[in-house]
Amino acid sequence: MNAKKIIHFSIGPIGAAALGLITLPFVAWFFSVEDVGRLTMLQVVLGLSVSFFSLAMHQAYVREYHEEEDRSALFKTAVVPGLLLITFVSIALVMSPISISNLLFGIDSGFLTFLLLVGIFSSFLINFLAHVVRMQERGLAFSATQIAPKAFLLIFIGLILLLNLGAEFKWLMLMNTLAVFASLMIFAVLTRDTWLPALFSTINNLLLKQMLLFGLPLVAGGLAYWGLTTMDRFFLRALSGFEELGVYAISVALAGAVAVISTIFSNLWHPVVYKWAKEGVKPKRLQAVIENMLIVVALIWSLVGLFSWILPSFLPPEYQAIEYLIVACVAMPLFYMLSETTVVGIGITRRTSFAMIASICAFIANLVLNYLLIPDYGAAGAALATLISFFVFFVIRTESSALLWHSFPRVRIYFLVVLYMLATSTMVLTEANLDYFYYVWLALMVLALTLYRKRLLESINHLKTYLHKRT
Repeated sequence: MNAKKIIHFSIGPIGAAALGLITLPFVAWFFSVEDVGRLTMLQVVLGLSVSFFSLAMHQAYVREYHEEEDRSALFKTAVVPGLLLITFVSIALVMSPISISNLLFGIDSGFLTFLLLVGIFSSFLINFLAHVVRMQERGLAFSATQIAPKAFLLIFIGLILLLNLGAEFKWLMLMNTLAVFASLMIFAVLTRDTWLPALFSTINNLLLKQMLLFGLPLVAGGLAYWGLTTMDRFFLRALSGFEELGVYAISVALAGAVAVISTIFSNLWHPVVYKWAKEGVKPKRLQAVIENMLIVVALIWSLVGLFSWILPSFLPPEYQAIEYLIVACVAMPLFYMLSETTVVGIGITRRTSFAMIASICAFIANLVLNYLLIPDYGAAGAALATLISFFVFFVIRTESSALLWHSFPRVRIYFLVVLYMLATSTMVLTEANLDYFYYVWLALMVLALTLYRKRLLESINHLKTYLHKRT
């Protein structure tokens, strides 16, 4: 993948993060903390829907893309099982006497339930269409799938003020659903060359079985990962209420700006590493990627720790806790990004059950830690639970990959990330009230660069050579 394509793929996550940073303060200033918490619950449920109803067939689609010639049939094979399941469950929910909106948002409303179902269907289809343009290496189209929902949401939320609708949750949810649905219409146009022929394609039963065998073990892992990343919201909603949830949700959302790098890397990395696997990848090549990624993670983590005090200045006073919560929240995308480089052995060997085990173990750790920490520490307890659980997730993925494929040096990696975890935990528990704590973040940054100075110099030289060839 050349530099032009990398830039095209990067526009989407960067643009989406920028729009998110504009939208977040707007929502925080004009809507109550409780409504921010309810919006978080909506986003959590949409994420669950994608994880569960997709049956991980989007990952199977990515895995088989370079192996299959009829890619329209491949797309249909990936989408149909989940689409049938989501339709059946939606009908069951509509016929059920239980109020889904009351359960999730504390508001009994058939209108909110309808909007929720529209959002679930739209998010499900967007997930598959995004993987189509991703595997076609259409960087600008893929970036559109990232930017459009955020852009539409910002525009539609602006309509709430222009039309003087009032700062009520029903309008906030309506605008969110309209944004997702409008995005789906755009993506349908961008990918019509795939899904239109797919309507008339025949499902290959052998291929379907192969994809389900690849994907189904990832469903449990995907659900466990979903729980790992969102369980804290349910505990905060139950044990601390929507207000504490709202503060924590903004912290996680701001950490999503850091997750942009993780998203860009993952979007580029998966197609590349599977292409390498087909060609016969050399372990030393992957070792270089791992070490470079660790340097990036260390730099980002240190910089967030150094400058987190700036963030509360852009939000109402009730969000002051973000100064120390954000440092723990960024650990989630950073651990995930680092594990994407250390876990490749699982994908290459197709032993996806090990990915499931990693997610389930981390999920259990998160469940126990949230139960123990949130009653006493609130949002800070949720942040610490997520920090420790993602470390468990990272270690199991890394060790599984080393066991299944090729082993690689890991002691320095674990040593460094444990030091960062200790610094983060100290900052959270003291609520960022220790004087001169910024020296700790500077020391960790210097330590990381020293431990991997050889790799850093090699990467700088490679970059210089590349830039020299381009000029």
